[in-house]
Parts: sequence; structure tokens; C-alpha cells
Amino acid sequence: LRRDGYTVQVNVNDYLDIYCPHYNETPGEHKMEQYILYMVSYEGYRTCNISQGFKRWECNRPHAPHSPIKFSEKFQRYSAFSLGYEFHAGHEYYYISTPTHNHRRSCLKMKVFVCCASS
Repeated sequence: LRRDGYTVQVNVNDYLDIYCPHYNETPGEHKMEQYILYMVSYEGYRTCNISQGFKRWECNRPHAPHSPIKFSEKFQRYSAFSLGYEFHAGHEYYYISTPTHNHRRSCLKMKVFVCCASS
């Protein structure tokens, strides 16, 4: 995710992996990055307003054993899970992230464009 926005194009049924910040050694509590990622509307994306969306993932374990925490979003048309999200080809979806500890850091943004149905 980037401050000025980052755009990714995926196809229906693709996965997008999000890796949380990970530290093998402690750089100091105030320097460790921890984030909450939200799925928001376009307006929430434009203004970096989390009230116009919902929490998708929380990166709050920077010392996870062995490797970073990874979250995967599957861009599927239908979800069998109650917490799953359904995505539609030709639509854009918006994610923003805010740091949980250092409020001086700005909002990070990512736009995902879901392209064509997979064959």
C-alpha cells in the first residue's frame, strides 16, 4: 500500500496476498509498523475515512514466529462464507490502512480493479 495510492488489476478467482510488517529483531516499539486494513467506498478511499468501510485485516503481530502474517483476498463472484466478500468483474474495490500506534504516518491506499472472468 502506498500513500498516493497503488492500483492492482486482478481477474475473477485470483488471490491477492497482503503481508504484514514483520521484525526478527526489535527496532524499538515506536518504530514497529502495525496497521489495520479497511475495505472502503470510493469516498472513504479518496478522503482516507475509515468510517465509510469495515475492518478487513489487522496487522498487529510484528513478532509473529517464523514469518510475517499473510492475509489472502480471493476475488470470487460468490462466497460460501458469511464473512466472505463477493467481487464483480469490471468493478473497483478500495482498501486503506491506518497505523495503529504512530498517528503521524499518513494513510496508505490501494485500489483493486477486478477484470475479466477466469477461463
